[in-house]
Amino acid sequence: MSPRSATIRIPQRRSYVPMAQKNSAGSSLSFSKILKITRHKTIALIALAALLILGFWITHEIRKTANDLELLQIEKGRLSAQYQDFSIQMDQIKARSRMEKLGRKMGLHPPTGRQTIFLN
Repeated sequence: MSPRSATIRIPQRRSYVPMAQKNSAGSSLSFSKILKITRHKTIALIALAALLILGFWITHEIRKTANDLELLQIEKGRLSAQYQDFSIQMDQIKARSRMEKLGRKMGLHPPTGRQTIFLN
């Protein structure tokens, strides 16, 4: 037998500690990648939640404004009707026939020519 053929090659064993360190280093890289992905997902989730809250708030404000507008339109109609009633009453109070009647009752008479002053 030649010395070469008689040599048994035994594979080298690696120690457990370096393997653990190597695996730990590899997993920390993947862990940081996971953290990075998780961070992005968290930011996206927070942004989505903020948009949803903003959407609900805007919808609430729009509905509230629409209700206020409806109440104001009802109030406008009521005030418009009241204004018309007051205008009619004012026209009745200022009517010429009523003023003449009140003047006679108080003893007033139409002014004479000397009592009237015309402004140009």
